Amino acid sequence: MTDLRFAYATLDDVPRLSALIELAYRGSQAATGWTNETDILEGPRSSPSEVEQLIRDPDSRFVLALDRDELIGSALLKRHGDGAYFGMFAIDPRLQQRGLGKAVMVHCEAAARELWNAKFLELAVISLREELIGWYQRRGFGLTGARHPFPFDTATGALRTDFDLVVLQKPL
Repeated sequence: MTDLRFAYATLDDVPRLSALIELAYRGSQAATGWTNETDILEGPRSSPSEVEQLIRDPDSRFVLALDRDELIGSALLKRHGDGAYFGMFAIDPRLQQRGLGKAVMVHCEAAARELWNAKFLELAVISLREELIGWYQRRGFGLTGARHPFPFDTATGALRTDFDLVVLQKPL
């Protein structure tokens, strides 16, 4: 990271944003990063049409982390009551564990406050991802006690079904 800057995604970013999300979550290159889901889920994490729909939604923004013009990280912010939902967090697996995820998170917290005067940031993590849950807790997120069923009926490629989603929240 030599020239890190942030921007909001536009429709022109759909192809590269979709590609980064897939790179970070699925496939052989994702398996090299510690945040992958390759042992739990296979198949696409998202689709260009889903990413496009979210970019068009006036209550959501994709934050892009750019090194010069290369997309190296991203996250979805979506208005959620008097807070914001944080999801689809993607860091290029080749650049993980260098502080980029922390930088994206800090920027997203500020963006949620600026965009919607958000009072909290909320996210949901697959319950089996204990290391990732711990990472979020070290960044000030607390377990809310809420759990949601994983959408096995709409998400593709579940390799196992012994998990749900754990909800975490951080006051802003």
